[in-house]
Amino acid sequence: MVYGKTSVIIEENAARALESSVLEVLPGTATVNIIRREQNPLREEDPKEMREKEQKTTIIYQGVDAQGRIIGYAFVGEGNGYGGAIRVLVGVDESTDQVINLKILNHSETPGLGSRVEEEGFRNQFVGKTAQDPIAVNQDINAISGATISSRAVADAVRTALKDTVELYRGGE
Repeated sequence: MVYGKTSVIIEENAARALESSVLEVLPGTATVNIIRREQNPLREEDPKEMREKEQKTTIIYQGVDAQGRIIGYAFVGEGNGYGGAIRVLVGVDESTDQVINLKILNHSETPGLGSRVEEEGFRNQFVGKTAQDPIAVNQDINAISGATISSRAVADAVRTALKDTVELYRGGE
């Protein structure tokens, strides 16, 4: 019972801690709003049974400029890298749904190889991408030499989270 009441508060406190990173991926942001969107709580693979599954809540950060106009939204994505999970924060333009910026939040990749996913040259490949783009290594994203798994993890994190979040953000208004 205590967990049920405090888990939402804990989750929102962690979300607030990401606000400074949101300012980086959404330049021009003066205020950050937290929007909670809940994904469909029913399974659709088995229409006869419609079994319940765990409800998943996605936190979307909305960036607003000093005049009150929405700049865009940001969200966290995660992919499986060579050394473990790679978490990314993606900023997306409000009007075009194009990626504005990407920040690597944390990773455990090999220094000098997989850790190069943090480099601006790699991250800039995602700028301008939308949910309709493949966002895949060897298609529209060039892998870092010697770090294909890490590169693929970032691309997977961005692609999956972008698609899911655009649907939630646009569908939830």
